[in-house]
Amino acid sequence: MLKLEITSRYDRNLRALIKENSLQKGKVHKALKFFLHNPKHPSLNLEKLRGSNVWTIRVDRAQRIFFSWIDSKTALLLDIGKHDKYQRY
Repeated sequence: MLKLEITSRYDRNLRALIKENSLQKGKVHKALKFFLHNPKHPSLNLEKLRGSNVWTIRVDRAQRIFFSWIDSKTALLLDIGKHDKYQRY
């Protein structure tokens, strides 16, 4: 099973997302549960951003979790938010 580490940006944006829409908490939890057990689960739509070491997984149609691999068993959660945040990375 994978191990997750989080950045302060991820934590801050997660809290803001949940405050804006409390239903997102369950969606994030579900996505991370799938990710921990099977990072290649089809519902996650795992993809690597071109020209970057950043990957994304889908929370829902609009929201993504941005992460990078520390090693083969550890993912660092960098950010969470709208799909178009990929332009930062």
